[in-house]
Amino acid sequence: MMRALALALPLVLAGIVGCAPPPAVFVPPTPTPTREPGTLAVTALLDLSGTRAPKGDAQRTAMQQWADAQRATPRVKLRIVDVAGSQTRLVLELKHAAELGEADAFVIGVPIVVDEALRAAIVLSKRPVLFTLPISEPSGDAAPWMFGLAPTPEAIARIAVDALATRSTPAVVVSSGTLTAGAEEQVLAGVFEAESRPAPFVLSATAAERDAFTQRYRQLFNAGAAIFFAGAAADHLGQRRLVPNDAAGTPALFLSYLTDPSDASRLDTAAPITRWPGSRRAAGTALGTHAACAADALAILAGSLDLTGDAERSRAGIESGTFAGIATTYRFTVTRHVGADPGDLALLAWENGKVVIARPLPTPAPSRSPAPTR
Repeated sequence: MMRALALALPLVLAGIVGCAPPPAVFVPPTPTPTREPGTLAVTALLDLSGTRAPKGDAQRTAMQQWADAQRATPRVKLRIVDVAGSQTRLVLELKHAAELGEADAFVIGVPIVVDEALRAAIVLSKRPVLFTLPISEPSGDAAPWMFGLAPTPEAIARIAVDALATRSTPAVVVSSGTLTAGAEEQVLAGVFEAESRPAPFVLSATAAERDAFTQRYRQLFNAGAAIFFAGAAADHLGQRRLVPNDAAGTPALFLSYLTDPSDASRLDTAAPITRWPGSRRAAGTALGTHAACAADALAILAGSLDLTGDAERSRAGIESGTFAGIATTYRFTVTRHVGADPGDLALLAWENGKVVIARPLPTPAPSRSPAPTR
């Protein structure tokens, strides 16, 4: 009898096991943002390290001061991420935040190239992304989520080109060799062509060209040409004097829109003939155009984002609003996602230790040598 039970028990157990359901497979829960009542989560992506200019320190300070000064609801919960001068890291941070669902919106304060990888990351995030540096009117699948707070590159180039003494004034574009400088060079060339002006001569100021740069630049300077420095001002001010010690001419010098007060303070003897496009409202303030736009980004988001986290409502809130900011007034619509008021764009200069609205440029001195041929 006992032997029969011993033989039957494994069969009974096998039957029980065979009838048991398969073990459950653990599926991690879909992450959802932790939402504090009356709080909006905003992630700002800045360059706080790395070699790319402009650095994000001024933007970080402006945004933190804005966030600390909040008194009303909703409150912005600000998270700042250093992308260290890397577009790849910028894209990865956007994707990571999208996967975790930890942000209601993003502020991008670095020079970028709007390529397919960045567009895909923005589409994946499905959250408003505000750019504090110039972008063209966005297009494609990512366009509904992209908002530009700076004037378009074309508007920035046009105000500088139109300030030249005559339509025939010879022009030189000095490129620092960065992607940003290359984009500015192309836009400047397009404005000269559209206005039937002589095409600008392009001069490379990369490290590889540094030995030949001084001699070629002096010749252009003495020819009375207007000189546009493409790319961040810091890329040029850190390498050489903008005005050669033995210069004979007095041309007009133009820096990029990215110029901030700390860059302008390094102009030295070049200050009287140097101009750059920026916000006329930011003139005379310690913020500078770039930092003012960063603070404005948080104000726009606080005034338009949906407190329930509905991204579509947040986007519609920006598209239907007019926002009076520090740098300018912003007006967005469904079809207009670069919202800066072009009337607030002006040429700025450095006088008596501060940024001011620029005076008319001095009349160029007579040319003493011909401009170089191509």
